[in-house]
Amino acid sequence: GTRLLRPGQVIATLSAVITLFCMSVAMLAEYATLGTIFRAFVGCSDGLAALPTIFMGLLTVGYTVAGGLYISILTDRIQAIVSFLLVVYLGIFLLRQFDIKLSTPLTNAQKGLTYSGYSSLVVMPISLISSTMYSEALWQRVWAAEDEKALRKASIGASLFVTLVVFFFGFVGFLALWSKKATDTTPPNLYFFVLFSESGEGTLDSIAGLLALSCAAMMSEGAVDSLQNGITATLSSTLLKNKPLLWTRLLVLVVNVPLAILGSTKLVDNILKLFLLSNMITTICFPPLLAAVFPYPGVRQNVTEESVLFGCLGGLLLTCAFGTLRAGSISGGIELTFMSNDYGWDYFVVALVSSTACTICGAGVIWIRRRAFRRFPLLTAELGSRSSHDEFSSSS
Repeated sequence: GTRLLRPGQVIATLSAVITLFCMSVAMLAEYATLGTIFRAFVGCSDGLAALPTIFMGLLTVGYTVAGGLYISILTDRIQAIVSFLLVVYLGIFLLRQFDIKLSTPLTNAQKGLTYSGYSSLVVMPISLISSTMYSEALWQRVWAAEDEKALRKASIGASLFVTLVVFFFGFVGFLALWSKKATDTTPPNLYFFVLFSESGEGTLDSIAGLLALSCAAMMSEGAVDSLQNGITATLSSTLLKNKPLLWTRLLVLVVNVPLAILGSTKLVDNILKLFLLSNMITTICFPPLLAAVFPYPGVRQNVTEESVLFGCLGGLLLTCAFGTLRAGSISGGIELTFMSNDYGWDYFVVALVSSTACTICGAGVIWIRRRAFRRFPLLTAELGSRSSHDEFSSSS
């Protein structure tokens, strides 16, 4: 009579679409980053800068399609080891070569004592955790683990290495600004490479610069092949389920080539805006999805397909309403919310809180309906008979 549905096909399809969108955005960002580096650091023309980007796309598609998850994990290991060794070498190079005095006081902007700096303390955890939930590239490796012990061990080791490498890249850029090697006119994408340029102008003119470029390209390649494999798995298990695997492989190729070409051009001029769009979407949809897989029976009984959809839709509308109040118009509010809020902490908090509140409200309505039907069984029987009568009438 109540026709309460557990999160099923509708939610699975919604999650698959969000996952595919976010992984495609992340892959486009990787292609765009590589294209920008070759244009700005190497000094290639737009046409030449497209060649390494397209080559990387075709290369990763080739060995990912041929070997699947196994070859993706194998190449990830090789890329991780080589990248880490390059990071160690570049770190030693800086220790030996970096003799510039750092006595110049830092500005508040360089210290991060700005709205964006403070916002990052809130935005980074929210956006990274929520986006991880919608990354099949990560979940594939979780399910591929031999057992829980191996998963925990690998997670700890990988998180340690990732933290060290990301800190190194960020800290080198920080040193470039502090030492005045990078100035206000230096493109942000070149902050890391400036210290490995002999001329100090952020151009490829040294062996260290070439190794820095190789390190960045290899890390980008590792991310792309993981995303490609994640897209393949998502398509084959949901949208193209029970279809020939060849269909999935051809679709992955069709998706990758345009993304690689687009990423190599100047059309994608702001990579952070790409991530902002996907991060806002995943932040809104994260609480309903988390509630849907919560292990406690009391939660699982009331978090139905309806309450999950209500949480996603309600969070989306309330977050857009918040942006509209700030911008003064609906179109401006949507653009501000998803593309130009500069990773403001308030937008992410509103997205997280509103979707959580809507999910709780939706689950509360389901709980009230359950209680009402238990307390008034005659009402349940009446509604059930009406439902059967309506179905019979509509079928006849």
